[in-house]
Amino acid sequence: MFLHDDLLRTTGQRIWGLTFTLYPTGKFNIEYDYEKPEGYEETDEVISGEEINQSLNNLFKS
Repeated sequence: MFLHDDLLRTTGQRIWGLTFTLYPTGKFNIEYDYEKPEGYEETDEVISGEEINQSLNNLFKS
């Protein structure tokens, strides 16, 4: 999460995945994926804890 947040803050680009390869010599390589996953929908909507609890309570009542 640190890398995700730091890259967004410093570059303005959001990463959706990364591949970390560690070699026996101790060297490493990091490849970033900047493509949003197919079918992923972003929303600014936030679900409150109260709404979650209400939904769970309705499930238990069923």
